[in-house]
Amino acid sequence: MQWFFGLFLTLLSTPALIWAAHHYGWLDHPDERKHHQGAIPVVGGLAMFFAVAVSTAWHLAGTDIFWGLLTSLSIIVLVGFLDDRTGLSVRRRFLAQGVAGLIMALFAGAQLTSLGDLFGFGPVALGALAVPFTVFAVVGMANALNLSDGMDGLAGGLALIATIFLALAADFSGRERTLVALLILGGALMGFLCFNMRLPWQRRAKVFMGDCGSLMLGFLLAWAAIRVTQAEKNPLPPAAALWFFAIPLLDTVSLMLRRMLKGKSPFHPGRDHLHHILLRVGYTDNQVVRFIHLVAVAFGLVGYFGWRWGVSDAVLFYGFLAVFGLYFYGVQHAWKLMRLIVPLRRQGQTHG
Repeated sequence: MQWFFGLFLTLLSTPALIWAAHHYGWLDHPDERKHHQGAIPVVGGLAMFFAVAVSTAWHLAGTDIFWGLLTSLSIIVLVGFLDDRTGLSVRRRFLAQGVAGLIMALFAGAQLTSLGDLFGFGPVALGALAVPFTVFAVVGMANALNLSDGMDGLAGGLALIATIFLALAADFSGRERTLVALLILGGALMGFLCFNMRLPWQRRAKVFMGDCGSLMLGFLLAWAAIRVTQAEKNPLPPAAALWFFAIPLLDTVSLMLRRMLKGKSPFHPGRDHLHHILLRVGYTDNQVVRFIHLVAVAFGLVGYFGWRWGVSDAVLFYGFLAVFGLYFYGVQHAWKLMRLIVPLRRQGQTHG
């Protein structure tokens, strides 16, 4: 029933927040980097946070993780909301995210102490580096999902896919509190996607999640992943968890590397994400979103069944690195692939 709380509260709060967005000007206007039509309310993240905060207070208040988790998420949502409204410098954003990550690591029961047997020589224990590495991982995951938020339903769908796989892992690992939080989050995401996804009765998104939403989702999913990978019983290998977040991680890391190789800031805005490349090939928005979601599910299945079938951490880790290498090469030479794909698509459309 926990998922129903998240779904109901998101469905209940979103229309009210949409009204407030139009009244107070919390709107996202199209520009040279954004191809949506009209001014769209940027309150989906606030609606999901409201649902998550109220539902977790109902189910988890009094536990040792509640206040640390709620405080860190509140900081992230506030910073994201201010960034959506006025724009914050990169330094201020990362400073606030670092503080939130530190609170999460110290007071929300989520600390990376081991990376698993990544290299085949035994578990990689972090020791004194556990807290800083945890902060780095949480902030990195939050920003990876934030940068994936570029099309209707894309980031929300990716977050929902990761939530489902993590919930399965949490259930198998006996992480009951983590499972409760994930079920609540899954319901909130379903409620949000009812307003954000392109559906037969809804041609375009009625609401965006904004930075406050994408950063909150990344933080909460990173928290859950750490909790599950550091469980005492049947822990999910960290290498397997990478596959649950494959699309945001592959796209973000390769994007930053490509920009640095060109002498640009890794945080420089642009239209060079995976979904931008697929749009330039000629696929529609719906086709791009569905394709990326399908690939995300396939990657998630690799991580989940690789874990359940006893595939070694090292194989999962090196396999992920191999996929990253192929992905990086592919997007680096995307223009060559486009020269081959675009004529074939046009030929197919002509014959059709």
